[in-house]
Amino acid sequence: MSPVPEPTPDTPKLTEPSLSARVFRNHLTVWSAILIVLLALAAYWPALRGEFIWDDTLLVQKNPLVKGEFGLHSIWFRTDFPLSLAALWAQWLVWGNHPAGYHIVNALLHAANALLLWRVLERLNIRGAGFAAALFAVHPVCVASVAWISELKNTLSLAFFLLSFLAFLTFETARTEGKNRKAKTGYVLSLAAFLLALFSKTSTVMLPVVLLGCAWWQRGRLSRQDWLRVSPFFVLALVFGCLTIWFQHRMMSGGGPVQTENFPGRLAGAGMALWFYLGKALWPLNLNLIYPRWTIDPANILSWLPGLLWIGVLFLCWRYRRGWGRHALFALGGFMVMLFPVLGFFDMYFLALSRVSDHFQYLPLIFLVSALPAALGALFPDRVFPWVRLALIVVLSGLTLQRARVFASDETLWTDTLAKNPRAWTAQNNLGSIRARQGKFDEAAKHFEASLQINPENAGAHCNLAGALSLQGKFAEAEPHFQTALRLKPRDAEVRRSYASALAGQGRFEPAIAQLSEAVRIEPEPGSRLQLATLLYQTGRPAEAATEYRQVLAAQPDSLEALNNLAWLLAAGRDSTVRNGDEAVRLAERACRLTNYQQARTLGILGAAYAEAGRFNDAVAAAEKAVDLATAAGDAQFAGMNRQLLEFYRAGKAFHE
Repeated sequence: MSPVPEPTPDTPKLTEPSLSARVFRNHLTVWSAILIVLLALAAYWPALRGEFIWDDTLLVQKNPLVKGEFGLHSIWFRTDFPLSLAALWAQWLVWGNHPAGYHIVNALLHAANALLLWRVLERLNIRGAGFAAALFAVHPVCVASVAWISELKNTLSLAFFLLSFLAFLTFETARTEGKNRKAKTGYVLSLAAFLLALFSKTSTVMLPVVLLGCAWWQRGRLSRQDWLRVSPFFVLALVFGCLTIWFQHRMMSGGGPVQTENFPGRLAGAGMALWFYLGKALWPLNLNLIYPRWTIDPANILSWLPGLLWIGVLFLCWRYRRGWGRHALFALGGFMVMLFPVLGFFDMYFLALSRVSDHFQYLPLIFLVSALPAALGALFPDRVFPWVRLALIVVLSGLTLQRARVFASDETLWTDTLAKNPRAWTAQNNLGSIRARQGKFDEAAKHFEASLQINPENAGAHCNLAGALSLQGKFAEAEPHFQTALRLKPRDAEVRRSYASALAGQGRFEPAIAQLSEAVRIEPEPGSRLQLATLLYQTGRPAEAATEYRQVLAAQPDSLEALNNLAWLLAAGRDSTVRNGDEAVRLAERACRLTNYQQARTLGILGAAYAEAGRFNDAVAAAEKAVDLATAAGDAQFAGMNRQLLEFYRAGKAFHE
């Protein structure tokens, strides 16, 4: 065998990249990643300073699970997205009732998802991985997930979805290289991350199908081993999928049907939805929170055309699967598979409002943006392609910035929704509530009436219209709407509370007490108990009022209103069998500690409690300080009342109503 000749100077040598080249490439990657994070934060800047919107009030601000009133363990048994709820609980401990912190966490999670997507695409050797990650980071369709605190479910679940995918790729690579220990670790981590993704949001159940699709895309076939490796993922997906269907059914029980279509109608609607989502992903204009709800007639052949056309596109990709079709089929197939849970085959509450929503395609979007760089690269020459990429990023960032402004407040969100879809009855009702809080009752009533014209079965709009009419002194017109709301939702505690307030305003205390008692039975919420206790006290039932106040304090020991009211009832109430000076002192002192002994009212009540307990010198000192604080605050009436009480205390007498 002759020796291999040395290459001549004209023959290029194939060498590994130099150390300086590798360092430069690593630095470039780091700076590119930082740029993607900054791009995402800049695009979402208006939302970072935004408010709680729509469901955020119920999911965060008024959710006893998030606020820790039921204990952390309760989260895992009361919802189908417990890990997301636990994340909100942890944030409540840090941010409390301030939305900025929640928005920042969501935006950072979204940016992290973009970087994870980049890493996954690099592992798959997909062209333009960094560009795809940037596209995802600034795509306007993502705003409905990132700028909406309630959709932490999406941003958190996608993070674990991508981590599971990445760990599975590590497992496959290590297995191929014979690194069994690393392969085992990767597999276990992939399965664990998938479990966390399911606990975050069960729309991630389609991961095992995606893993099989990826195996086919890489090797052109599926082996028995592929099915066996993914089978534990399928088991988890089946369990969590069934749990979600059960949770959704339980949540919607007692209400009207979400969808009236039979299976053929839902199948035709799924084809329409697929093209809708694809259109919004490729041309993200006129985005809306609630899109007009389509009417589907399965007897009309035109209703089936979108689905048939989608099947035709997939068949075409399959026909050319040995070339470009294989890549297109993986992208479109992954997009379709991830959308499957929200295409209308399963009932979900949101489908009663619209058949489609931007937040439903947060996870599926990763498949389209992953394929877009290669598609654009094939369309444009190399010298033009960098400018196309830059232009696309700038345009999408601008659209995202504009959309994030819409999500900055409830008012801008619902105004935008109605401008694009006036028949969105939920938006009419919610904007009416905002106008009512602003004191614009006539305008609010118009929105409520518009909501009822579109959906006469909207109990919330009936209740809100009744409340607006009551505040305008039109109780006779309001009462039928209260009664209709109760007929539609007899177990709605909020309707009963509103009705009770209106009845009490009319001096009809006994019916108001009956409504509040039922509201407390349905939902033992401290606010309802406080309202009930006040009415019971006003109608001469102090013992029952005291019981309600004690129930409030059992749930909220630092409720200043309950502490003050119960302390006064026990110290100065007209019923001697209820009065208890020692207990009144304990309650009043706690209230004073909470206010740092700087609130005139709590000190005045403390004085009355001391007097009932026979501690008249302490009563005089407390009342004198209450007079000083009230005088300094300009409250002459309260100061005068405490001067009169001082005469009782100096004479060694307790004051009783």
